[in-house]
Amino acid sequence: MKNKNSIVVLTLMVFVQIAAAVPLVKIISISGEVKVRRGVEESWQHAVAGISLEEIDTILTGEASTVTLETQEGETFRLGSYAILDIADLRRITEREMFLYLMSQKVNQIPDRSEKAKLRVGNVSAIHGESKAGAARGKAERDESPSWKQETNGAQALYEQSYFPNAVVKLHKVLAKYPALEDCGEIHFYLGKAFAALNKPGQAVDAYKIVLERLCENDASKQRAEDARQAIARLK
Repeated sequence: MKNKNSIVVLTLMVFVQIAAAVPLVKIISISGEVKVRRGVEESWQHAVAGISLEEIDTILTGEASTVTLETQEGETFRLGSYAILDIADLRRITEREMFLYLMSQKVNQIPDRSEKAKLRVGNVSAIHGESKAGAARGKAERDESPSWKQETNGAQALYEQSYFPNAVVKLHKVLAKYPALEDCGEIHFYLGKAFAALNKPGQAVDAYKIVLERLCENDASKQRAEDARQAIARLK
């Protein structure tokens, strides 16, 4: 238990340092509808070229919309349509920071041995084998499907512009936020690509195998599955 708490605390310290170190980002150009959310505010405001954003801000693009950002280091980042991204995600993290985050995720999933096992009572009010609570949770996540898609598109933009550790962390956050999500393997497909780009073949293959397990009957999913099979054969 002590080791578990130590890892969690260390991870929190690292990511607090990350957030504190994120430079300001400036909007260079906008095409279509782009909105920003300042800090903890719930309302969205229309973005305009020339404004600066802080690490606690969030940017959102609509359909057929793009925005080009410039970091304080002079790097350019392009966010495509139907995507959402926290400005804090644009601080390039190291592989060590990435793996520390992934380790903390695994540790958090380990049950505390000091806790007594709870008596499990069967739920007789089931809907086709699924509890009402589970059905409600699934419905809520389906209703929030645009959110996960926008967040995944944001992570995809990180991958496409070589923010590979950032993309891995962002994708894992999406998986944690939507644990019962039916995405037909899309998130794990980009996890596989990001891990492969980081020269982590083992993690990449594991992600691609999940893509095959979550195959859906649509052309996009079938193409991802074929790409995943080829990637597995290439990485092994």
